[in-house]
Amino acid sequence: MKGGHNMKWFQGIITLKELRKEYRRLVVKHHPDNGGSEDVIKEINAEYDRLFKKLKYDYEHEDTYSKATDKQKQSYDWQKDTQIRETLMQLSRFKDITVEVIGVWIWVSDCYPYRKELKALGFRWANQKQMWYKHFDDFHKFSSKPASMSYIRAKYGSVEIKFQEKQEETEKLTRA
Repeated sequence: MKGGHNMKWFQGIITLKELRKEYRRLVVKHHPDNGGSEDVIKEINAEYDRLFKKLKYDYEHEDTYSKATDKQKQSYDWQKDTQIRETLMQLSRFKDITVEVIGVWIWVSDCYPYRKELKALGFRWANQKQMWYKHFDDFHKFSSKPASMSYIRAKYGSVEIKFQEKQEETEKLTRA
């Protein structure tokens, strides 16, 4: 990375999407509730913060920034990013659940034993999808037609994270 900043946890990361994907993988692997260390998570978070700020600065100084939509700029919103990361940290203590991050939305399935905890964390139940969700943007639905999860995944792309009992992580990237 330019500027003499050595990266221990996020080497070779050049986009925000790559940074977030690697962060999710590292949280699953190193979170104290999954057998990891609190000091390591603090290191990961500090390094993430530094790299996020650099990527945001680089993005805001690109020629295309002035033409970017508010929705595109929102992906670099520090507050929303922090909220998503904090929520993922909270979810990492629940075993055998599936978490899917789609844009600034978090969807959770395979989580019946944790429904009260999810509600306390601000998640809402989507009966039609049979999943819990939480979002971090000003959501405006422009159609009265319900969107299926497969449609949403295809349109926005998704990252799936499984928090499993044996501390094994499974992550797959579904591209739009």
